[in-house]
Amino acid sequence: MRRRPALLAAALAALPGLALAAPSGLCANWSQASEAGTLDPALVNEASGLEASTRFPGRLYHHNDSGDSLRFFVSDLTGGGLKAVNLEGPKPRDIEDMALGPCGKGSCLYLADVGDNPGTRSEIAFVAVKEKAEFGETETPLRTVRARYPDGPHNAESIAMHPDGDLYLVTKPIDSQARNPGPAKVYRLSAAQLRATDGVQVMDLVGEIDLPRLAPDQTFWAWIPTGFDISQDGKRAVLLTYGAVFEFGFDLAKGLPPKAGWEAGKTYSVILSKRLAQQEAITLTPDGFLYDSESWGKKAAPLMKVTCLDK
Repeated sequence: MRRRPALLAAALAALPGLALAAPSGLCANWSQASEAGTLDPALVNEASGLEASTRFPGRLYHHNDSGDSLRFFVSDLTGGGLKAVNLEGPKPRDIEDMALGPCGKGSCLYLADVGDNPGTRSEIAFVAVKEKAEFGETETPLRTVRARYPDGPHNAESIAMHPDGDLYLVTKPIDSQARNPGPAKVYRLSAAQLRATDGVQVMDLVGEIDLPRLAPDQTFWAWIPTGFDISQDGKRAVLLTYGAVFEFGFDLAKGLPPKAGWEAGKTYSVILSKRLAQQEAITLTPDGFLYDSESWGKKAAPLMKVTCLDK
């Protein structure tokens, strides 16, 4: 669910990219962000989720933030040719992100109804939609998976699928006054749980990512996760925040590094690209990543591209 504190104005500043030595799978040199296209505000006016299809190259998926119906959008890599795909089912409470990953013999798009600013939801949900060569105007979801945290409610805006079929969720550790960010918790919903159709699945707590500790020289907004994606081989990931992008050079399926094992340029790097007003969606591409922003009102939101120049 969107939140518009006055301090978000600082996120409009454009900063240069940060290159770090990268002996691991991290990119050693990122390009400046450039505009790859725009999103039609008549359809995508609160962009909150973004995925690039690997099964159908040249295709992007999008969705709006809370308040929209149960639907997603399909476009080309510039955001052009937008098509709405409506889904049968009740209106969601607050879809905040989407993920794309293995699903039986094919692939599925997972819409994450996980937003919970008040921190009161006893359950969250993931709506699975089979990826198809052509979508109709209305489609029937494959299933809806109900889930809960093992330790009480959390707010979240970031999910990603590992190539092994497990889904990872990163919480948005911020209080109701938007004053005290802390470590983000990481939870996992297994591939087996994502096939479940009955009951409520309990997620596993994987660990924490202490963004304030990893980037102490950044502002408050660089510590608030808003989008997430995992590479096709599972060996790296990107986590979007309101003020930066964190690249992780490790496989989440093998666990998170211990507190002392987080090393800049080895296990993670901080990418400072052009900051958008309220950037909440990111997806990896073969040569880098794309990201976009929620807050543009009636104006077309830019779709930004950042390229890895040297690994």
